[in-house]
Amino acid sequence: MIKNSLKNLGKNLVFIFVPMGIVYLFMLIAVFVFAGAAAGDIGATFSELSELLDKSLADSSEAIGDFFAYAMSQIDWNGNFGDTLQTLIDTNWLQNTFKGFVDTLSQSTEGFEQNVSDICARFAENMVADAAVAIALCVLGTLLANFATKFVLRSKLAKRSVKQFVIAHTLAPLAQTLLLVVSLALLATIRLYSLLVYAVFAVLMCILSLLSSYLIYRGNGLSLKQVMTAKNVLQHLASICIILLINFAVAVALYFINKLLAAILMIPILIYSANIIDVNSDSYVRAMAEAIPES
Repeated sequence: MIKNSLKNLGKNLVFIFVPMGIVYLFMLIAVFVFAGAAAGDIGATFSELSELLDKSLADSSEAIGDFFAYAMSQIDWNGNFGDTLQTLIDTNWLQNTFKGFVDTLSQSTEGFEQNVSDICARFAENMVADAAVAIALCVLGTLLANFATKFVLRSKLAKRSVKQFVIAHTLAPLAQTLLLVVSLALLATIRLYSLLVYAVFAVLMCILSLLSSYLIYRGNGLSLKQVMTAKNVLQHLASICIILLINFAVAVALYFINKLLAAILMIPILIYSANIIDVNSDSYVRAMAEAIPES
């Protein structure tokens, strides 16, 4: 079964371009949607701030004039030109002047601070909404990529008839759920160490996967005893671990090349690998059933 799983992983590698294309297309759409919406929000915010500033300056022209007259009077215009220039470009003087300008506007214009705060709050809310839309598009793309990859791999490795499709979405999930609930109840009762819990869960999931595959492809004289062997369960678990280790190795290699590249490439790689893992037991059991001579 390990050989079959790794063979499926390698020979169908071309199908990694299915999730890659869909995920990257939706990422690109999300970037353009976010950039367009953000640019609109930034323009609208600057426009609101500009209108507010124009109105506030008109209402507080006398107070602003007095403040700048005071700020400029702090500079020795009759001294050395270099010292005067140094004062004008000094960070502390610029910061204090700007702070004083804002404070003067706040004190001389009713509601100035509150209006600025409201504009900034609306801008932040709009940016969050834009980001949420972009993230939703990326999630939708990931879900569609997963569905498309599953469909392509199943068509190639473990195609189902209408009857098998119905079984796969009724009896198999019910059996998996029942066994999973019983297993969780037992694990909660016996209170094993966490590492052992993970190991038990991994074995149970492999058993459930093989059982589900048997329920789907059990025709042509295939018996449950042939499928549900310790060897098949352990080899299925080993194949999953090997595929996960391959993914981990690829992720580490990409991480050291470029972190952003690693994040972008690992999404379609993980989608492809997860679907290979999902279809491996079906592919193996289907091959067993087809290998039995018809009576």
